[in-house]
Amino acid sequence: MNFSFQKLIRFNFRLQYFFTLFAVLILSIEVSAQETLFDKIKNMSDSVSMENLIRHIKELEYAGGHYSRVNFTPGNDSAVVYIKSELEKVPGLTSVELDTFYISSAISPYNTKPVFNVVATIEGKGNPKTSYVVGAHLDCSASRMGSSIWQQQWRTIKAPGADDNATGVAALLEMARLLADTSFGLVNDYTIKLVAFGAEESGPGYQGSHHGSRHFAKNARTNNENILGAVSIDMIGFNEHYDFTAIVSNNNSKTFGEKFVEAKDLFFLDLLMNESPFTYGTYSDHASFWDEGYQAILFIEYGPPWENGPYYAANPYYHTSADSFGTLNMELVKKVTQLNLVTIASFAARLTDVQLAANEILPGEYYLYQNYPNPFNPTTKIRYAVASKASGEFVSLKVFDVLGRETAVLVNEVKPAGMYEVEFNADKLNSGVYFCRLSIGFPGQVNSFSQVKKMILSK
Repeated sequence: MNFSFQKLIRFNFRLQYFFTLFAVLILSIEVSAQETLFDKIKNMSDSVSMENLIRHIKELEYAGGHYSRVNFTPGNDSAVVYIKSELEKVPGLTSVELDTFYISSAISPYNTKPVFNVVATIEGKGNPKTSYVVGAHLDCSASRMGSSIWQQQWRTIKAPGADDNATGVAALLEMARLLADTSFGLVNDYTIKLVAFGAEESGPGYQGSHHGSRHFAKNARTNNENILGAVSIDMIGFNEHYDFTAIVSNNNSKTFGEKFVEAKDLFFLDLLMNESPFTYGTYSDHASFWDEGYQAILFIEYGPPWENGPYYAANPYYHTSADSFGTLNMELVKKVTQLNLVTIASFAARLTDVQLAANEILPGEYYLYQNYPNPFNPTTKIRYAVASKASGEFVSLKVFDVLGRETAVLVNEVKPAGMYEVEFNADKLNSGVYFCRLSIGFPGQVNSFSQVKKMILSK
């Protein structure tokens, strides 16, 4: 009897194990089959690597063994080599090129020394002559060390430029890696150009600033290039207490900037930022695109970074020898990278109205978004959409374990059309895989819509 009973237990265990695997397989297939453009972009955002961002910043603050990327110095030359080399490792890029220019106002012999923008291109599959531009400047400065020191020592002064602007270039390199990765299944209709601009900073050896972006934007206008929008990512890493970023814009670019704010909410990015009307300023490469009539915005830790503001204390380190990696808020750098990534990906894939993305990508105009964060512990947010044409639908949002047992009922009522978000608290559940199911239809009737997302609780 005992032997038979033990065999029965083993048989039941194996049967339960089989059905568990079967349930996971079926639900996983359903999840995979229902992957949308939103999911592809969200997966791309979740793949932003903190390790890569840190590596790029540390390499750039000590470029070629030099604690400086000041223009016309060996460290600046080494930065160009590093950025080009990193971009050439990305297999999905259409091209990586050096865009050469000269600063004619520079003192001899620097007025004949070539300066470079590093330009990576992902050609659009449908409208290759229409583009979005993402830029970050590769040079740095130590001008706030004092005028006499800066004037006399600029060739040898320590200027690691970790925040200004290794953070922006690191974001650019990581965006290039992910936007060009075809495994995410994103097809960009428009061309994306990612540009590390040279000579953004002013310096003792020449007049003016923004030389690289001005050269690029002027050429674009001369060649009648259709640039739908440009983004400058400059100084995105200093904030000791908050994950806050600011957009700088002019009136012509206001709507363009508003799409980034909308994307932050749509893609569940936990980031504080200003809203429209945005700050105005001309202190970075975005201004070069304004001069040529293009829409452009600047991402910066605060506009301007030498002033105090809500959620921000003036940065004491930038343009000094103390602008090092240890002063950075890397979570902030990562989140700003993610925000620019998801918005540019949405634009390039012709998801042009980010706020209305739900209606544009939903099957049947209903949709269950992937929870965020995922994995989670113990709370996560779940967003869903009810069809805009519906006057009122019975909505059921429930959570099940891998055995199909109901573990939570989050929504069970009639809902009018709209976007909704609920928080799921799994504090009393064990770690593991769970499934969230959205069903539309009255009890006892065949559901008009059903969708499942896999969630991972990791305690």
